[in-house]
Amino acid sequence: MSASMRWRLAVPLIGLSLLFAVPTIYGTWVFWSEFGNTYRSLSIVICLALLAQLALAVSIGVRPSRDVPWLRIGLIAVAFLAACGVAAVRRSF
Repeated sequence: MSASMRWRLAVPLIGLSLLFAVPTIYGTWVFWSEFGNTYRSLSIVICLALLAQLALAVSIGVRPSRDVPWLRIGLIAVAFLAACGVAAVRRSF
């Protein structure tokens, strides 16, 4: 897979990752003092999952591969679903 094709695949994934990660990190920072320890811990887990998703998206563009990196794309989806699941649990607190 050529470098331009990798980046064509990576840029939308990076954009989506930033679309989720930036507001989550900002919201965690702004509302830190208003919630308890459990809510804070779950917020940190969500931030870490979304940052891992961002790192995977960047790695698609940076690391060369022969064909489409389906494993990394799948891991991005898993990280997103994990963040959504933790957010659903966090909402119950």
